[in-house]
Amino acid sequence: MYLELVLRELSATQHKRIVFIPGLWYKNQGAIPIKINYSTFLKHNIEEIASSERSEKLKREVSWTEKAVVYNVFIRFFTAYDHDHDGLLGKQSGDITINKDGIRETGTFLKTIALMPYLKSLGINTIHLLPITQIGIDGRKGDLGSPYAIKNPLEIDPNLADPIIDLSAEIQYKALIEAAHILNMRVVQEFIFRTASIDSDWSIQHPEWFYWIKKNKAYGPPKFTPRALAQILKVPKGKGKFIPPEKSYRNLFIQPKRNADYQNLIIASAFADWPPNDLQPPWSDVTYLRLYNYDLKKDNNYNYIAYNTIRFYDPELAKQEHINHDVWNKIIEIIPYYQKEFGIDGAMIDMGHALPNELKSRIILRARSIDPAFAFWDENFDNKKETKKDGYNAVIGDAWYKITRRNGYRNIISAAKTKTHLPYFGTAETHNSPRFGNRILNKKKSAWLLFNVLPNSIPFLHNGFELNEHLPVNTGLNFSKEEIECFSSQRLALFHKTSLNWENQSTIVSFIRKISHIKSQYPWIFSKKPLSILQTDNPKVLGFEIKEKERRVIILFNTNFYKKEIFSLAKRKNMIYHDLLHDKSFRFDNKNEVERGGIIMAIQI
Repeated sequence: MYLELVLRELSATQHKRIVFIPGLWYKNQGAIPIKINYSTFLKHNIEEIASSERSEKLKREVSWTEKAVVYNVFIRFFTAYDHDHDGLLGKQSGDITINKDGIRETGTFLKTIALMPYLKSLGINTIHLLPITQIGIDGRKGDLGSPYAIKNPLEIDPNLADPIIDLSAEIQYKALIEAAHILNMRVVQEFIFRTASIDSDWSIQHPEWFYWIKKNKAYGPPKFTPRALAQILKVPKGKGKFIPPEKSYRNLFIQPKRNADYQNLIIASAFADWPPNDLQPPWSDVTYLRLYNYDLKKDNNYNYIAYNTIRFYDPELAKQEHINHDVWNKIIEIIPYYQKEFGIDGAMIDMGHALPNELKSRIILRARSIDPAFAFWDENFDNKKETKKDGYNAVIGDAWYKITRRNGYRNIISAAKTKTHLPYFGTAETHNSPRFGNRILNKKKSAWLLFNVLPNSIPFLHNGFELNEHLPVNTGLNFSKEEIECFSSQRLALFHKTSLNWENQSTIVSFIRKISHIKSQYPWIFSKKPLSILQTDNPKVLGFEIKEKERRVIILFNTNFYKKEIFSLAKRKNMIYHDLLHDKSFRFDNKNEVERGGIIMAIQI
């Protein structure tokens, strides 16, 4: 329905604009750019989707997350490209996303639809979208601002619409979801419920939902004495004390009233709330929502932003009688709007573990009353039993962090038989973490295969991982102070017009496609059944044996990414194996050689 509308508009367009696009975008021609009529490119790829014969209808299975292979899409970044090759992304004045020929060079819904065959070729069956809603202007970071600065949670960012056709961003988004479903791909949208942009539409309609301070007041994150901080850091474990910020900080905040003179007040901006001494720069573009009300006549009236009002809620504050029901009810109806209006399949809740448990429960129950198979993913690094009880289907987990540590591969492989409460993201990087692998391709290949076979892992490709992209999207997690300063001076995609390096000649695209092909031929290898961990006589070479009935495969990783290793494998010497990755048959002997960072994926013949 919506794809037909898009194709009709593309057919009617009179604009014949010749543009450059990466070869990977059109018939998978590789990294070298090609010249093509822009509307022809879009039409060809979208027609290919629209005419696809669905092998099976997308099943509404409650457990579908467990079979997900995810690609993380940041729309305006994913398909951003210098289409006129003038050295600029967009232009300097006017609408800075559009070039002199009227082509939007930042990413769009339409270009993302056109790249779905590319994603399908990687074995992707689920798209995880970073926020796509309207972005605030006040305090904006960079030239485009952060998608996490939500101006209106029910309005789509108009800059994600492709101006080559006269259809709204909402219609183009509906076409994207329709295209995904035709290709048997699901769409999970990310939502932010704790914060809003400084100039949020809600701040005009409901100023009492926000924290206000007087203009020209010196304002920043609260500071705590070392003794107070030591107590506060115990709070998440149910110990310590809820110590409020010092009175001088609390006095910066003004009591919100409906008839107040807000001309002389400003909304207090946000900051990283945990730990209280976090290194991250202040978040000048967003603020926290007031999720609880409290008697403002009391001395410590909780009328301030701190860890105990926005994350680890002080028990005295977080009582039933203090719930800000107007805010909660508004939040609870956001996901149902996208379910009914657009047909999304799941939601990632940004910092969901920092929401009040009762609010979280209501959000999940409301969405599942519409679609029992609707998935919820939690942006939580801890994989706890409580998260599963809350109703989540998956968590981000900490694999992205563990794999970067010393002996990371070894530790993850050794723990492969440990059962987790929920499936976790099998990824070596996220949009908040450093890029992984220091451009060592074998390191990336090993990570992708490893996360495809681990029993509790959801294979997760972060935007650009397959292209060997080196610039991070954001410096939110696991960066040193020096790295934050270095990267913050560059054009990070979370805030700026930035494009992926689609022309990089050194990628792992073909490897990921090979794994997808092997998965279609030998699905039992990837069935997430318990693995037998294999130890060789070389501690740097280790892996798994996977068995199903009479079939068996051995997967070994050389965790030395700087030189080849020699190993032997006991009790396997007389068996003939075929290496699926290198397409050759062999026997394991006393001196087996594996290249630096190499992988052996050998099926017994």
